[in-house]
Amino acid sequence: MAKKDFSTVDTSSVYGTIAEATAPAADQAQGRPKSRREYTAEERLKFMDEMRTSGRKGVKMDRINMAFKPEIFEYIEIMSRVTGMSKTGFVNHALTQHMQEHGDLYEQAKEFRRSL
Repeated sequence: MAKKDFSTVDTSSVYGTIAEATAPAADQAQGRPKSRREYTAEERLKFMDEMRTSGRKGVKMDRINMAFKPEIFEYIEIMSRVTGMSKTGFVNHALTQHMQEHGDLYEQAKEFRRSL
């Protein structure tokens, strides 16, 4: 079987396409940040209210890392699915209800903390 000679094959168009496709990644590798959209204050509040802040510049929500007992985690997991919410949304909803039920105690505690 004769051996084929590929040394004369023109690959410039293929390599040009690859270079164009990876150009943004090359810019970031060289320290040039990718430009991102700036959001208005109204848009930021809307995203935060909808809890859709992931990847949006200047739209960050406070976060904590939490550990749960297995039965509580299972409850959150099941009830969030039943109600059609994310786990975060379900926990936020449950805590909002708790805040409404204990609003007077919460206000007293805030006042006490300010007085210190």
